[in-house]
Amino acid sequence: MIRMPKLYTSRFSNKELETGKYTVVGVVRSMPRFPVKYRISGDIIQIAPPGYLWNENDRARFREPYFRHLEKSGYPVIGAIIQSYLDEGKDVVLCCYEDVRKPGEWCHRLVFAEWWYKKTGQKIEELPDPSPDPGEKQRKKEEQKLREEESGYEQLSFMGDLYHMMYPHYNT
Repeated sequence: MIRMPKLYTSRFSNKELETGKYTVVGVVRSMPRFPVKYRISGDIIQIAPPGYLWNENDRARFREPYFRHLEKSGYPVIGAIIQSYLDEGKDVVLCCYEDVRKPGEWCHRLVFAEWWYKKTGQKIEELPDPSPDPGEKQRKKEEQKLREEESGYEQLSFMGDLYHMMYPHYNT
């Protein structure tokens, strides 16, 4: 059975790109100035957000004007460009800079994936990133707190309790 190449999104700093298994394509206004250990095959400028949206930090307010921007080129043009990269036979990764694993972080490549799904019915996944997840510690802490609140259980610290017994006049 022939495996069809997949389309992914990611950030230029994803170490997985160094494996050489992917055709890496920018979707940015300017390419990385930092060194990368893989080949960048091109840049699809039509997917890069226009300058007037650069400072829009609200995803909901960004979405519709960005969709209108994508429609200026349209699916036939953007789809043909992407297909030309897929025709090389490797999975294609559309890259920009943001680490969307950070809590609350998003970027235009995720909004592009929404537009693509709306046009084609194909989901574009974020390429797994083997580097340490910057939001993992915080998410685990929040999950633990939620579990404690739901159970009515509060985790107490033996050392903290001992400290309070030995030094009751200190409030911490």
